Amino acid sequence: MTMSNAVMEALAARGLDVELADRLGFASILRAGTEHLVIPCLREGRVWRRKYRTLEGEKHFSQDGGSPIPWNEDVLRDDSLVGQPLIITEGELDAMAAIQAGFPRTISVPDGAPMEASKEPFDLKRYEWISDLRGRLGRDQAAEIILATDGDAPGAALLQDLSVLLGRFRCKHLTYPRAPDGRRLKDLNEVLAEWGAKGVVETIGRAAFVQSEGVYRMAELPELPPSVAYEAGFDLLDANYKVRRGDFAVVTGIPSHGKSAFVNDHLCRVATRHGFRIAWASFEQEAQRDHRRALRTWFCEAPEWRLCPEALDAADAWIDRHHRFIIAAEDADVTLDWMMERLEQAVVQHDCQIAVIDPWNEMDHLRERDETETEYVGRAIKRFKRFAKAFHVHLVVVAHPTKIRRDESGKTPMPSLYDIAGSANWNNKADVGIIVHRENDDDTIIKVAKSRYHTQIGVPGAVRMQFCRDDLRYREMVRIA
Repeated sequence: MTMSNAVMEALAARGLDVELADRLGFASILRAGTEHLVIPCLREGRVWRRKYRTLEGEKHFSQDGGSPIPWNEDVLRDDSLVGQPLIITEGELDAMAAIQAGFPRTISVPDGAPMEASKEPFDLKRYEWISDLRGRLGRDQAAEIILATDGDAPGAALLQDLSVLLGRFRCKHLTYPRAPDGRRLKDLNEVLAEWGAKGVVETIGRAAFVQSEGVYRMAELPELPPSVAYEAGFDLLDANYKVRRGDFAVVTGIPSHGKSAFVNDHLCRVATRHGFRIAWASFEQEAQRDHRRALRTWFCEAPEWRLCPEALDAADAWIDRHHRFIIAAEDADVTLDWMMERLEQAVVQHDCQIAVIDPWNEMDHLRERDETETEYVGRAIKRFKRFAKAFHVHLVVVAHPTKIRRDESGKTPMPSLYDIAGSANWNNKADVGIIVHRENDDDTIIKVAKSRYHTQIGVPGAVRMQFCRDDLRYREMVRIA
């Protein structure tokens, strides 16, 4: 049996590799005048059962042969894969998406998902295959199981049943990303179709334990990403502020004192030195005009208007490699939900390791009913921190302080993190807190007022710098604290 052109085209439209499908024994057959995909279920290398399903129009499923067994069951007999997590999907095409993305130890349940979770799943015929394979599904064979069920009610029911039967302590679940149009994707095949194999890898990599609260032995906890702190290349300031993925940083300062210029300079240095990509949500800069001019100037260390065509081409190539821009439509409300969706898209689709919101005050802050401003800011910061850790991103938010009164000499004193408009949560919850304060036309103080991890990302302190408008870079003068 072979696949017809119509079936191959339908698989390709879902992002699935037709050659892989052929190696897995997929074929097609005409049943009741409709093209069906034939999916063989093998046991010890021999076809044990066949499943049939339509790929277009209304879904129809049927099967024949021996008793129900998981699709790709023989992978459980490959001892060379025992150290890898076992992925269990709701459907065969989702399992194929995982295999295509580099996760060969993937199986699919025989009969899809139930309509609701079972009170006594141990007694159900639906799950007899687990008992049949108990020797291959024990803790010594599958220390970690990722349940890649669909993101709907039946998928949640299947997740509940499987986690009870297999042991919640070792089961993880998936949260699927959103599509470019904003809808939440339902399964791994949809992730593959929208974001490619890289999106599938990212989704599986973020799998979280089903039993998310409790007490664990150290051996039962998943390995965390390496905690690496990246320097920008400053002789003095690097001792106070290193960029670490997973951290949340806030930068404040009086308007027009150079907050955005400092963030641009510091993060461009980090991105260039370490090969990172930055997602900019810069509401006070037009990407095509302001941000491009600033980035061209920074890269070439000369004003844009002085640059020759060759230098501009080199700068633009660097911009395309290291920078992405989050831009709202004219009629869009830049709410917290809108921003989090775009940040997720920047990470999953464009592989950004750093993200910047500049400034926080320009977003559309829609509070919930009876929610105070302090409660809203606290909720937003909690989402920022969870995002930074979950996506392994260094997230920077630039936030203006409340209006600062001048002192007796007519100067505006340096604000503190507690002066940021909205809430003291900015100081209390940030991993890093930075203040940019221009003392005069020549001198700017960069003060790291808050650092949660002194031994890893730096200690609080301050450095006096000079800002050069010709190349938009800061140059250190002396440490003052």
